[in-house]
Amino acid sequence: MRSRIKYWFAKHVDRKHTADHMIFKHDSIYVLPSQSGTLFIGIMVLNFILGINYQNNLILAVSYIMGVLLVVSLLSGYINFNRLGLKLLSVNDNHEGVLTGARLELESTKERYNIIIKHIDTGSEVTVSEVFKNTITHVALPYKRGVYTIGRFKIISHFPFGLVTVWSYLHSNKALYVYPLPKEEEIEVKHIFTGSDGDTKVNDVQAIDEFNELKPYQQGMSLNKVSWRHFAKNQQLLVKDYTSEQPVSVGFDFDLVTGNVEERLSKLCFLVVEASNNQQPFALKLPNATVPIGTGQSHRVKCLEILSEY
Repeated sequence: MRSRIKYWFAKHVDRKHTADHMIFKHDSIYVLPSQSGTLFIGIMVLNFILGINYQNNLILAVSYIMGVLLVVSLLSGYINFNRLGLKLLSVNDNHEGVLTGARLELESTKERYNIIIKHIDTGSEVTVSEVFKNTITHVALPYKRGVYTIGRFKIISHFPFGLVTVWSYLHSNKALYVYPLPKEEEIEVKHIFTGSDGDTKVNDVQAIDEFNELKPYQQGMSLNKVSWRHFAKNQQLLVKDYTSEQPVSVGFDFDLVTGNVEERLSKLCFLVVEASNNQQPFALKLPNATVPIGTGQSHRVKCLEILSEY
């Protein structure tokens, strides 16, 4: 019976609270006595019974005051929560063990107090003591390598006296990528070229470079391509420019690195990051996927995401 109730409630939350931006109103706010509030109610009822049995007006007055305090807590807690907004601004993809999480914004037109945002799957939470207008916060999501749906956040408040729990949910379907943690690796990289059929191939074949022209040296160019013969003759730094008969770059192959699956992915991650930092075009080959030769930030992110998905 309990499992059926939990299943029904989970379906209700998913249906009613699935969004990246919500404003909590009467139809999406839940209010119940907290653990302290339940104990408080028990003491209040006990005082009321004792007051009637012993016809003690003082004890009855205490129970009435406790009842009023409970009602004030319920109303104040609801008012503090009503029309509070929560928006998922972005998801921070990163390497395992580094800061991954969600960036959230609490929206309000007035002051709010004691707002807790808790991520259900990981148990991570952050407490915002005071909300003044719009407040941006970050909830860490310490997942292992992989791809995850952000899932459900629970927004809680025990304002003002801790006697009631007011809460609601925000359920997001956004994906979070946790990349492998880079592990330094030195392997003999393979030359990669695109064949006539358009497929990316990995070979030991060296590129056939032909001399094209000499260009003036600019800061950042490799000194390995400087024509030192010309420099010795006329003291001018010139760089040799070559053309290749076929577009050649380097490639990283899952089968060429050692270790278990996680170690191989970490080593490939290191090679991807290093090649990207050096602006070196590269391709990536996994048993279930191949990323063609490319460069730039979008190519880097695509390769890291595939490593996360494997």
